[in-house]
This record gives sequence, C-alpha cells and structure tokens, in this order.
Amino acid sequence: MAEGGNQTTASSSSMIDDVSKEYLTSLIEMGIDEAAARQALTIVHNRSLEEALAIIFGEPLPSASSTTTKEQAIQVSQSNTTVDEDIDVNVATYKMLFVVNGSLEMSSGKIASQVAHAAIDLYQKLIEKRAKALYHWQEYGETKIVVRGKSTDELLDILSSAKKTLSITTSIIEDAGRTEIESGSITCIGLFGTNEQLKPITGHLKLMQDCLKCNGK
Repeated sequence: MAEGGNQTTASSSSMIDDVSKEYLTSLIEMGIDEAAARQALTIVHNRSLEEALAIIFGEPLPSASSTTTKEQAIQVSQSNTTVDEDIDVNVATYKMLFVVNGSLEMSSGKIASQVAHAAIDLYQKLIEKRAKALYHWQEYGETKIVVRGKSTDELLDILSSAKKTLSITTSIIEDAGRTEIESGSITCIGLFGTNEQLKPITGHLKLMQDCLKCNGK
C-alpha cells in the first residue's frame, strides 16, 4: 500500500461535490493532479488518504473488502497523464519522499525547515546526476510525500536500504544544533525514486498529517 496507516474517516471533513476537501487538498499538495485525486477519492468513498494514494499509484488497497479493481487504479493513474511513446510509463511514479525523525522534539516550523533542507539537497543532486529523471518528475506533478520514522536507527536503516538501489537518490539532514535539538541530530532523510523502488523500503511508514501529534502534543 502507499505510505501510511489508517486515518480518521472523512465523515467529519468538509465535502465539496462528495469529495473530502481536506483529503483533496492534501493530495494536490503532494503534487497529484486534481482530477485524478477527485476520481481516486470517489472510488474509495473518501475513506482515507492511503487508499486514495493506492488507487493513484496502482497499488493494492489496504482494505481486503474493497471491490475496487486494478483496472480502475490504472485508469486513474493514467487518465490525466499523457506519456510519450518513447518514455517508460514508470516515470510518472517518480516522487520525493521525506522521512522525518519522529523521536525528536521538533516544532512544526522546525520539521518544515528540515524537510526543506532535504528537498533542496535532493534537487541539487538530481540536477547534477539525474537531470532526465528530475525533468519527468517535474512534468508529472512533482509528487512530494512526508512520512514519520520512529527513530534515528530506523532512518539510518531506511537510508542504508535505499542506497542499495543505485537509481534511488538520497539525502540525510543533520541539525547544526542552533535551535531546539542537539547538534548532529539526524532530523530527516530524503529519497527520490519510483513508487516501485520506494514502496518495499518505506511502505510501512505512516503519513505525517499532523506533525504535532508525532510528539504527543
């Protein structure tokens, strides 16, 4: 399934044309095309972001009782994307994925700045070494997803696993210690690759929808 676990149902969310405004906004912010996001949310009846992402990326739904077919998922992922014949369709699944260290007591602003550091670092590396992949990522929505890691050790394990795949570009952010946390603390890692490459490494992680909840605040 896509990154994330069970989320609060959309029944309490504001609805626009029978689609959750909250979920729709989150998907668009991740770089998902609005029409594809609306279609996916409609198919999963606004149950969760994770199920909508599974539809968009053509993955199995977390709910075994769902009657949604793989063909529906493929239709959503391709219906709003025009792919040249000489381009592998997998380029449409490129994404930046950021794993935040949930064991650190970081404020919302601190987390945002650390993810921004990782994004800039990834972007610079991609310009230098993977310009074509970067171009296709930009063409197909610039998908960016933020998830929560439990500890520094988990982030390092994920980074180690990612580096075994040469086509995954990685970034690791260590804090300078000027505010909030100790110098050298690993705050965030960034990964760039296709959904198929990243899913085995990060598919168990939950979406970070509310960074304050990660610290139990």
